[in-house]
Amino acid sequence: MDIAIWGAGSVGLGLATTLARDASPLLVIGRDSETRRAIERDGLERLGIFGERHVAPDLLRMEADPEVLVDAGPEWVLVCTKAFSTVDIAGALEAFHERVPERTKLVLCQNGWANETPFLSFWPRERLFHARVITGFHRRAPNRVEVTAHASPIAFGSVFGHELGSLAEVAERIDEGGIPAETVADMRGVLWAKMLYNCALNPLGALAGRRYGELTENPTTRALVEEVIHEIFAVLDAAGITVAWPAPEDYVRHFLDELIPPTAQHESSMLQDLRAGRRTEIEALCGAVERLGQEVDVAMPVVSGLAALVRAAERA
Repeated sequence: MDIAIWGAGSVGLGLATTLARDASPLLVIGRDSETRRAIERDGLERLGIFGERHVAPDLLRMEADPEVLVDAGPEWVLVCTKAFSTVDIAGALEAFHERVPERTKLVLCQNGWANETPFLSFWPRERLFHARVITGFHRRAPNRVEVTAHASPIAFGSVFGHELGSLAEVAERIDEGGIPAETVADMRGVLWAKMLYNCALNPLGALAGRRYGELTENPTTRALVEEVIHEIFAVLDAAGITVAWPAPEDYVRHFLDELIPPTAQHESSMLQDLRAGRRTEIEALCGAVERLGQEVDVAMPVVSGLAALVRAAERA
């Protein structure tokens, strides 16, 4: 099975360590020359909670131009960029998509909701899939990624209800490579469950400079976290979107009992981005909730307040 990764950040390189095999070099599309030089010289290293793994330089092929997909023609392309880069990714792909082999399918491995929208005008829905990643990846060096937290297996599926085909083999290969992964039937519900998790933790953690566990230990920040969850449930209920938990209280129990303990020491990527002066994914997270809330006429003062503060922090 031919697989390529579009995006050489922490998630893309983290997944690359699970997918690289001796049969042929794994194609990674990324523009950072420092990363390419480090991989070509020393290979790729993963460390952290799932143990250490070193991928030799000859098992990776890093290219800067995404048009390499025309000749490479992989069966699966895992898009592992930040959510705010999705429009640019779609624009780049649209320029040459008619020359990409029909067997090639995309998997959007990104935070947020509705990341598929920029692709829908030119890319067939039956070749467009999603992944939900609740695994913490921290890039310690250009070619070194640490897995710092893991709440649930990486989930693959279709928000359009299409057959998954060999996507189960992609999940199996990642699982065999050291990070748990699986396919799911209800991808819409799974993505919104991730939205609940991210929106409850990432903005507040970024603004307060706190790890996930610290947010739920402190009564004040825990109250804000729970209010975010209640507001999002109100929006989902009005929009007719279901998740695995019938009421916000049910999700809060799952959140505190199952999701927080294994990720308590994790710092969100939003916190890392603010510290580094980079753009955050606030629009793909709280911004997406705000837009849906406006459509169904549901107010969400805490979600909107946190989003406004993160936007202000970005501008600063």
